[in-house]
Amino acid sequence: MEPVVIKKESYTFLKTLAKNNNRDWFNAHKDNYLEAHENIIQFADTLLNLMNKHDKIETESGKKSLFRIYKDIRFSKDKTPYSCRWAGGFQRATKKLRGGYYFHLEPGNSFLAGGFWGPEPDDLKRIREDISLNYK
Repeated sequence: MEPVVIKKESYTFLKTLAKNNNRDWFNAHKDNYLEAHENIIQFADTLLNLMNKHDKIETESGKKSLFRIYKDIRFSKDKTPYSCRWAGGFQRATKKLRGGYYFHLEPGNSFLAGGFWGPEPDDLKRIREDISLNYK
């Protein structure tokens, strides 16, 4: 599998969008968005394939993992219509493998996260056992 690089233009688009976060600018630069979005889809596809080597992810594709760039501003104090980050999530497969992963790509603020909500005592015991086995 050939590595996918997040292109500089994908971050440049976000930086410029942050300065011009309005519909007129976005519509005039829709081609730049589509090109950057395609790059991020390729990145998410590669990340998904790599993660499936070590985990069972039920998210169908990198494209399906991505969050929309269009914000729901109905109840928000921030009325800018577009998110100035690329983000997505991967859901782990089956009830036994609850939880998931999140990635957030933003100039100066990128990170990966993982976890699940409401662990049961057996989940915590299994995690503690896994950690102790892997770090002896």
